[in-house]
Amino acid sequence: MNFPQNPWQQGGYPQSGTPSGGFPQQPQQQPGGYQPYSQNPFSAPPVPMHEMAVPQRPAQVETAFWIAVVLPLLVTVLNVVSYLVLQGHVRESIGGGTDDVEREVASAVNGVMLVFFIILTIFYLILTGLWITFGFKLRAGRNWARITLTILAGFWAMSSLGTIGSGGMAGLSDTEALPGSYYALSYAQGGLGIIGTVAFVALVFLPKSNAFFDAASRRY
Repeated sequence: MNFPQNPWQQGGYPQSGTPSGGFPQQPQQQPGGYQPYSQNPFSAPPVPMHEMAVPQRPAQVETAFWIAVVLPLLVTVLNVVSYLVLQGHVRESIGGGTDDVEREVASAVNGVMLVFFIILTIFYLILTGLWITFGFKLRAGRNWARITLTILAGFWAMSSLGTIGSGGMAGLSDTEALPGSYYALSYAQGGLGIIGTVAFVALVFLPKSNAFFDAASRRY
């Protein structure tokens, strides 16, 4: 009576590719320890390449960023120079007399101008800080920063139109005209505000800029 060499073959399991425990072999890993996604149903799906890639910042967005940084600083400097010119004019017009009453009036006017200038400068510095902060977010592709700066640019443009229309701080001197340098500085502030804000809004909504913000929103 002959017995088979391997009695376990009678169980019907194929011998090739199957270990003695009866479980199928795991697929071999690729070089470097990477296992394809199709062979591992429990792994997370791969991230699309267009979402992993960092979107390239176009020149339009880069230019808008520098407008958001430089323009508020430049307008703030012009505001300081305008105050110095106006203060010198008031000092020469009112404080030139030797009477005590004239000196008191000149001192009171200078005090009011100084308080107004400090409040206005603080306001300008706060806006400048916001523009620079949001400008860096804009440069990084944040669409909310683009919308926020667009709203601020609209208010700034309307304020600049009012500055040009009034010719500066009207009503400070009804009997004597202000110096021409003061009017020139006021018009420069208003002109820079209008040109800068219009250019900024146009740059951030060009087709290449829209594509950049769309790609950045998908990535974040």
